[in-house]
Amino acid sequence: AENLTKVFLELGGKSVHLILEDVADMGLAAAFAAIGTGVVAGQGCALTTRVLIPQARYNEGVELIAAMMSTITVGDPADAATVMGPLITAAQRDRVEGYVQGAVDQGATIVCGGKRPADLDSGYFYEPTLLAGVTNEMTAAQEEIFGPVLVAIPYADDDDAVAIANDSIYGLSGAIFSDDPAHALAVAKRIRTGTMSINGGVWYAPDVPFGGYKQSGLGREMGLAGFEEHLEIKSYSEPAS
Repeated sequence: AENLTKVFLELGGKSVHLILEDVADMGLAAAFAAIGTGVVAGQGCALTTRVLIPQARYNEGVELIAAMMSTITVGDPADAATVMGPLITAAQRDRVEGYVQGAVDQGATIVCGGKRPADLDSGYFYEPTLLAGVTNEMTAAQEEIFGPVLVAIPYADDDDAVAIANDSIYGLSGAIFSDDPAHALAVAKRIRTGTMSINGGVWYAPDVPFGGYKQSGLGREMGLAGFEEHLEIKSYSEPAS
């Protein structure tokens, strides 16, 4: 503070996984939604934890995501067969449980998960959980849970989806699936977030700037913009000749 040192802040997120109406085969998009929440037990600020599904295909999307979540093996991270390990502390597991119960109290439904695995009594494990019947005003859709919990929210059209996506204090990352890449890009540009994956594209790479909007942080890391965070700008002025 004494030197007004520049800071880079990479903070929280409540990112969306948006499945557009023109997706013919929802299976791939559903798989990415499930795995995107289950990886590292949901303990990643850039993970997608709100999935937006077209209203007319909401039940289809929820069923596909739940089916994929049920295949995620929870267990010892040292076991090669394990896909998802435990939460970091008992307190964090209790916090996740509290969010899930709070969502149910607000009207959501547990489609899968929602409890501790019965066969894992040593460690802070929690099953990959999908909540349906969620509106974006619910606490579980607004606050960062930092656990393997995905909330499924229906939307009416592109404008509605963008409005839901942007109705957040965060703006860190996101994902979008469409059979029309141009359509996906057009919608992605309307979402206030630092990065967007289109049809499974990987954005976390050394040459790609990473950071968020709004309360998701300040500045960027990686890429040219990341280098510039460590530089100071100096201007020179000479008399006109």
